Amino acid sequence: MEDFYDDLDYELSQLDLTVYNQECNTLSNSDATQVFDVDLDDTVSIARTKNHHRRQILSDSEDDQIPVLPTSRNTEVWFNPLGKQPSIIPYTECPGLKPFSLRSSMSSAKPAEFYSLLVPDSIFEYIAEETNRFALQTLNKSATKSYRMQKWMPTNCHEIKRFFGILIWMGIVKLPQLSLYWSTNKCFEQKFVKSIMSRNRFELILRMLHFANNEINHNKEDRLFKVRHLLDMLNANFKCHYTPNQEMCVDESLIPFRGRVIFRQYNKNKRHKYGIKLFKLCSNPGYTVKVQVYAGKNYENVNTTPTNVVLALCDDYLNKGHTVCTDNWYTSLDLARKLLAGQTHLIGTLRKNRRGLPQTVVQTKLKTGEFSAQENDDGITIMKWKDKRDVLLLSTKHSVSFRRITKKGKEKIKPKIVVDYNHAKSAVDLSDQMSSYTTPLRKTTKWPKRLAMELLLNTAIVNSYILYKLTTKKKLSVVQFRTALVDYLVHTGVPETSASSRPRRVKHELKKRQGLASACRKYCVRCYKENCAQFGRVHARNKTKRVVTYCEDCPNEPHYCISCFNINHRYV
Repeated sequence: MEDFYDDLDYELSQLDLTVYNQECNTLSNSDATQVFDVDLDDTVSIARTKNHHRRQILSDSEDDQIPVLPTSRNTEVWFNPLGKQPSIIPYTECPGLKPFSLRSSMSSAKPAEFYSLLVPDSIFEYIAEETNRFALQTLNKSATKSYRMQKWMPTNCHEIKRFFGILIWMGIVKLPQLSLYWSTNKCFEQKFVKSIMSRNRFELILRMLHFANNEINHNKEDRLFKVRHLLDMLNANFKCHYTPNQEMCVDESLIPFRGRVIFRQYNKNKRHKYGIKLFKLCSNPGYTVKVQVYAGKNYENVNTTPTNVVLALCDDYLNKGHTVCTDNWYTSLDLARKLLAGQTHLIGTLRKNRRGLPQTVVQTKLKTGEFSAQENDDGITIMKWKDKRDVLLLSTKHSVSFRRITKKGKEKIKPKIVVDYNHAKSAVDLSDQMSSYTTPLRKTTKWPKRLAMELLLNTAIVNSYILYKLTTKKKLSVVQFRTALVDYLVHTGVPETSASSRPRRVKHELKKRQGLASACRKYCVRCYKENCAQFGRVHARNKTKRVVTYCEDCPNEPHYCISCFNINHRYV
């Protein structure tokens, strides 16, 4: 092959110099004035590629496409964009609350009703059942039972609801320590939580909270068995009650966690550097359609390769005309072909070291506003465009077209691929942003609790909030929505009359008898009782002191010394 090109160079050198220059000028002019179909009248600059180290045989016709010669690293045939993208079945679904009949009946529903669609009572009953089971297992196994554990009483669905309602409220009202919510200090005193549940009961439920039976022989390869059933139930409800938009987005999210777990992730560029990674399939305006938990590199093939992650998340939405948006960790030619086989488009940013990419586009040096693009036989477009920096993109839906947008009062021209990518990619970011507002997550060393609370108190609440806004068309902030949920959950199972007619605690007061001390003195009731038990009734009279102070609020107005009064009335 090298001999062939050497002979070609020799023959070209023998050509008439004027004819050779004329052909070169013709080629240069045709390249400089070539503009692809764009949506604007403006002319967009197309970057000239580097001269190859070997000459190319030029075609006599300017309309003929010049494919890139295949090399060992690039077996694809790439050419200038023709706009022949593959056509898939049209998207015909109506996004929003599902089934469609609920949209009219729930147009005036309250926030609690939307949350109950995604987290029904069956989930709270399941949590109460597993919590009771784990508490009994703990009591049976522990040799030395603590005083608090001995007072364990079985919980139920209503109490679990009140427990989660308090957790949501704690996300709205932030205090540095859990015990301070029940503090009597005037700086921290909170009357609301004291009226719902005592501190000892709350901490006991928090300690026993569980989501799976530890004694069942679970699949040893399933690292997520402690939350697997809860995760499956929530994913089923998320899918059952929402129809996603045509554009969907796949991305990862990180739950902050510094405890010990084998699949904990580290990312030095994040604010929370350690955590549990979630793969999310989201749809605008931030609804999470499906969630998968990353359980380790060598644990499961589905959660290992980026292509399999996307296909597993989108499995229920193939062959419906959707468009999936991914970042450069997922996007590849292999994924684009597999999604096209499932009648689904792909848009995403791309890493330049992916296999099969056109090196003419990848290696082109661009100035601001310039671009370079090529297509292959499958209609997959690879574009490199420079704004502030180089951006490499892949799309099975777009050719080379541009759109004028206004940003911060200034008009800019961007490729349509970039505009559609930015619009669809915001779904996961919106979901994480709304979850971060008044999040109830607190420091813990138990990863199942952290993961379950993220799903129940962040993801599910954000999804129900989106359903509420789309269905009722009402404006409500995230804090107001969470406050409405707190009011619903903490009053579950409590009769309305009992809360309002609850008797106030009587405040006992030590008073002094009026009159002569010799006539008013009587034996301290508690001291006399203790002395009788120790010395007998005969000696008790001589050893017990007589006082003039008594409690008017106790039955029969018994006499007490100060120390005995404080002991008897400490917990009244």
